[in-house]
Amino acid sequence: MGSGLSRLLALWRAYPTRFWLLFAGVFFSVSSSSFIWPFTTIFIAEQTQSSLTLTTLMFSVEACASLLSVGRTSKMMDLYGRKVMMITGLVLQAGNLLLMTQATSIGSWLVLMAVMGMVSPLFSIGGNAMVADLLPNHQRAQAYALLRMAINLGVVTGPLIGGWIIAEHSFQTAFWTTASLLLLLAGLAHWFLQETRPEAKKDTPQSNQSVWKDRHFITILLYYTFSVMGFIELFILMPIYLKQNFQILENQSSLLFSVNALIVVLFQYTTTRWASRFSPFLMMAVGALVYALALGSIPFLEIFVFFIVAMMVLTIGEMVINPTVTSYVSNLAPDHMRARYMGMLEMVYRVAMGISPLVAGLINDLAAPSLIWVYGSLISLVGATGFIGLYLNRLRG
Repeated sequence: MGSGLSRLLALWRAYPTRFWLLFAGVFFSVSSSSFIWPFTTIFIAEQTQSSLTLTTLMFSVEACASLLSVGRTSKMMDLYGRKVMMITGLVLQAGNLLLMTQATSIGSWLVLMAVMGMVSPLFSIGGNAMVADLLPNHQRAQAYALLRMAINLGVVTGPLIGGWIIAEHSFQTAFWTTASLLLLLAGLAHWFLQETRPEAKKDTPQSNQSVWKDRHFITILLYYTFSVMGFIELFILMPIYLKQNFQILENQSSLLFSVNALIVVLFQYTTTRWASRFSPFLMMAVGALVYALALGSIPFLEIFVFFIVAMMVLTIGEMVINPTVTSYVSNLAPDHMRARYMGMLEMVYRVAMGISPLVAGLINDLAAPSLIWVYGSLISLVGATGFIGLYLNRLRG
């Protein structure tokens, strides 16, 4: 007991207070948002009486809006500061959620999902940039692992509470609760978070074009996108897949996300310390291969406990690949462009969310529901193959 407490105290002292305030903010943000995000597909389908293809199109709209806006918003973070953009994102996100409770047509959902795509990435982009601002290179992998623990601490409780609110009250109540909590977080961030943006050096290029010219970085983003396309498919479509094909309701399917989050909370820091001993490209490949294995098993499952096992396997891949990529990108980014690099990394999730659920929805409606997981497995395998190629090139070089 004493040694465990000593390790916790040592971990606390290893990072500045500003990092732990950011840790708390990330936890609060994710916990609040997870009341609704696993069940948004179900809510849109029920509100609009639409097919899964049309419902998943909403996530493509959200992704396109993110792609169009994230370059400009992340550049503004580099120029004017992280904090103001993070708070603005929280306030606009809360207002948008309140409007969603009244949306009943596809047209209104198109607009609201586009707005959500523009504002929802701001807090996470700013937080990732703040970590790189605050900490030296050798501490960043572990720090991003800790942030993932904060994210997953939120996911442990968020879907369970959200599923209960939806089952016992309504989707609208869950949306109102989330919006209120995000506004509260915006106020707390205003009072407690401090700006971390480093001063730009004179004659430093400010164009986003220099990010796109970093071919190595863009290659990593491409392979990571393929990997995440499989991962994000499970998180977006699993609740509706279980409800439509196995009559497993939201308050049960939410357990999958809580199991995923609990594993990350318990083992992420240790896993990241282990993974940091190996080539980052090798660890990225391993993570993507585990994604492919977990997703490929789902078409053969019918009992809920085995779906939980598949989620546990997927979580192993998540713990290996995500902090590795984030740390590698933060070290690759020039000091004056950290928010832009982190913004590009955030775009991976937006692209994956825009493409993968839509493709899976078409497969579900035109072929068979089980085939959506075959697609997810194959697309993750493409990402794994790319990372293996980078690893072999590095060995030869």
